[in-house]
Amino acid sequence: MSLVKISELSDAPPAETGKTIHLEHPWTKIEYDLALFQAEGKYYVVTDKCTKCGGSLGRGKLRGLFAICSTQECLWSVKRGYCKFDRSSILPTYKVVEQEDGLFINI
Repeated sequence: MSLVKISELSDAPPAETGKTIHLEHPWTKIEYDLALFQAEGKYYVVTDKCTKCGGSLGRGKLRGLFAICSTQECLWSVKRGYCKFDRSSILPTYKVVEQEDGLFINI
């Protein structure tokens, strides 16, 4: 795993909102679609695609620590990655490191 920059601090989503990020890993060239959220004063990153319907989490709304899918309004924990209505469905989550020059994740 390596620390990869995902956003400038000035481009981070405002409190209680999210945004989508398309990332190509600088070394492996693997592409990722991620959703970045700011909730309760912290940043969280999960995979953007809802595994229930294929909708975007970053384009949806945020209710507390749950992202609401933009298509079918399925709720996903931005902290742990589980679906509120089916805890056996889990999305990858990434630890966000906030530094002076931006937001980074271990990926």
